[in-house]
Amino acid sequence: MTEPPDAPGTATGDRAAATRPGRAIAGRVAGGVLGAGLLVMPPVVTALAGGAGLLVWAAHVLLGGAVALVLAELVRARLGPVSLAGAVGALLGTWAERTVDGVFAVAFTAGQAAIAWFAATALLTAADGAPPAAGADGLPLALGVLAVGVAGALAPSAPPAALLRWRPWAAGVLALACAVWFWPADPGPGTALAPSGFSEPGALWLALAALFFAGVGWEAVTGAVPAVGAGPRRTAAGVLLGAACVAVACLGLAAVQGRGAGAPVAAPARWALAVATAVVLTSYVLTNVRTAARIAARLRPGGAAGRKPAPPLVLAVGAACCAFAWAGARDGGVPLLLLGPAAAALVGYALGAVAAVRHGGPLLRSAGALLLAVLVGLAVLAVPFLSGA
Repeated sequence: MTEPPDAPGTATGDRAAATRPGRAIAGRVAGGVLGAGLLVMPPVVTALAGGAGLLVWAAHVLLGGAVALVLAELVRARLGPVSLAGAVGALLGTWAERTVDGVFAVAFTAGQAAIAWFAATALLTAADGAPPAAGADGLPLALGVLAVGVAGALAPSAPPAALLRWRPWAAGVLALACAVWFWPADPGPGTALAPSGFSEPGALWLALAALFFAGVGWEAVTGAVPAVGAGPRRTAAGVLLGAACVAVACLGLAAVQGRGAGAPVAAPARWALAVATAVVLTSYVLTNVRTAARIAARLRPGGAAGRKPAPPLVLAVGAACCAFAWAGARDGGVPLLLLGPAAAALVGYALGAVAAVRHGGPLLRSAGALLLAVLVGLAVLAVPFLSGA
């Protein structure tokens, strides 16, 4: 979930947003979506969907772009820069804001457990040469990743802004390297990345649902669009440009990953990829734990969250992450844990669609109603496959 920026932009950035609002919106959309999911999701989708992975990614990008277009038009002339929770709260009432904050606070903890398990699987794969069978062997490593992330979140200062700006690029380059080497290699059913016992349709639905984790970030438009003050055409162009950037990155990685395994990766390369993956993902755990604590702070009575959450709240979020990690010590633990963020995104985007139906003009109301029908329909279709596997 994308929060409004903690610090004011630079004068250069403000001038760029004023003169090139479409590019500013596109940058915020792409930056919001492209993150830890670039590393985690390509192997997961490949393990679950196989040759249909490219179609699953394409469906995800189309749905995410539609969500961003509806949310962008919803807030464009109605609100200032806010989070998704703030937007639906302003338009639907406090209950909607608290609902979105509540589901995202819980979902973020499950998401960090999934990220930690993926990092642990990467390290175990580097040691063994192949993804290990599911079990508790990776739990100490996953808990270690979470512990480092929580310790960083408790630090008195935030990571440097320059580091955070360059982190998505580092994640993208690393994800491309992993895709080129098809690493982690062939994580089939019975590993942390793919559960056993799922039917082929059930695995496809699980891949599409888990991809909502990678799609947490389309709501960045609720902060970006009001900040630049662009008209409807430039706003739509900026959102579409951002969606195109996401499509190039995600579909490109999926296409490379879909080539299948080549020559075995040498041990030094395996360790380099594994350690780099663990470092980058731990940095995402750090910032996401802080975000989850800020969201949780807003749920307390009178709790307007400050920029730095209180240490006890950070520790509580960290404890919840560890509990989810413990529960994830099973086959398919990573995508099953990602269903938490997926459900939160579904709730948040559905409430955004409801707000569009209630407060939009004729075109926005129609788009909101169609989006709401698609989201609800996907949930209704997916539940039998996911629960009956």
